[in-house]
Amino acid sequence: MKQNVPLNAFPSRTNSSSQQLFSGILIRWQVLSHAEKVVCLGIILIPLWWIISWGMMLLFCVIGIAIYELWNHKTIRLSKPSLEVIAILLFAIYTVISRGTNSTEVTLRLLLDPLFDFGSAGLLLWYIQSHKIRIRLQVVAWAFSIVIFLMVLWWAFFHFVLSEPYYTPPRTLYALFTDKAAYNPNQLTSVGGFLVPYYPDDKSFAGLARHTFFFPHPTVSSFAIGFAGLIFLDLKNRYVSLGLASICVLLILIAQTRNAWVALSIVFVVRWLIVSGKERGITFILILFSITIFATFSIPQGTDYVTETYINSVEATSNLRKESTEGRQLIYERTWQRFIEEPLFGHGVNGPSVTPGYEFARIGTESFILGTLFYKSGLLGTGAFLIFYILFLGKLYQTRHDRPICSFMMLLYLSLASTVTEFMGPELFIPLLCTILQVTNTNQLKANRKLKSINMI
Repeated sequence: MKQNVPLNAFPSRTNSSSQQLFSGILIRWQVLSHAEKVVCLGIILIPLWWIISWGMMLLFCVIGIAIYELWNHKTIRLSKPSLEVIAILLFAIYTVISRGTNSTEVTLRLLLDPLFDFGSAGLLLWYIQSHKIRIRLQVVAWAFSIVIFLMVLWWAFFHFVLSEPYYTPPRTLYALFTDKAAYNPNQLTSVGGFLVPYYPDDKSFAGLARHTFFFPHPTVSSFAIGFAGLIFLDLKNRYVSLGLASICVLLILIAQTRNAWVALSIVFVVRWLIVSGKERGITFILILFSITIFATFSIPQGTDYVTETYINSVEATSNLRKESTEGRQLIYERTWQRFIEEPLFGHGVNGPSVTPGYEFARIGTESFILGTLFYKSGLLGTGAFLIFYILFLGKLYQTRHDRPICSFMMLLYLSLASTVTEFMGPELFIPLLCTILQVTNTNQLKANRKLKSINMI
């Protein structure tokens, strides 16, 4: 007798025995763990977090977990903090001290922002490690597919129905109660405090306006969409995988974030090499590498083609939003000059603008490594962050056997982009998600089935 098997569009590449997780294209909510329900719902509600305020979401998560623990267990259950947790918390505290001692106008929000971002991320990582929280890849992929679908509808509505008119951005819910300043696109304080679905005056790629897709800035949305695309590539169903990943690439093009294009292209190549090496063996990679090197440097036509393609690609990337490219170069030069003046302790806060009246072009911005770490945190703060990052990567590598490749590729994506990108609070959600993603291997499935059979006897 033929049985009806529910369709599972989101099996991971290393696990094809998760049929019970889906009923058609819908996820079976009742079979999810409590942690999976929270994470799944949190991803689907990304548009709501945008309306509330992304700048406070990490803190709200910490408060929510604390309330849950106290309500159900009368205490917050935490194990001894790991060294990476201690390091990131020390980095957050050092940033607060550095801001307080270097800023000419000390405000409460200026001092609390590092605690809201890096401090809250450290506490969440502590909780994740204490409870060994792991979420199945298929659950996160399904949740992100819902968000990507909403992003496509959102863009289509503004582009085709409304034709992307000019508008006055409303405040986020948090800004309604805390910020009385008017919207100014040239001020840093306006980023995250107002709901800006797109920039009507910022059109480059194919004449399309830059969209933010439920995030405070197009750069942030590019990281989130890129993360979703990398997750989709780890799905077993090739049609669903490539289809969703292609949509993500299109959305990143609409966001028009050049550093995301370049970094993500490198990540795709690295991922292909790793996957091909696993499936076809290291010999295939070595042969391919040898052929590429020979064709590039030994054949004149090949050398000319590669050189010309590289030069044209660099020029095309630089000419897209050319004024921004020239401004970045000046920012990096001034930032490095000021860093050399105070390399040990850092400057704490951003320096003056290299373009008068335009706060986005301030010294110490546009780069997490050069600006946030070297310039503002100095070698002392940078050392604390490096300790965290090295230990964090080491812990992930030790538990790599049941982790999807997208976790490591996303961290590579962020690392490459950190040279020309200044991260905001929402990006810190991504490394936390990377720590909890899990794929179940065949041996684990057999062990679970055997244990289940024993319990039924």
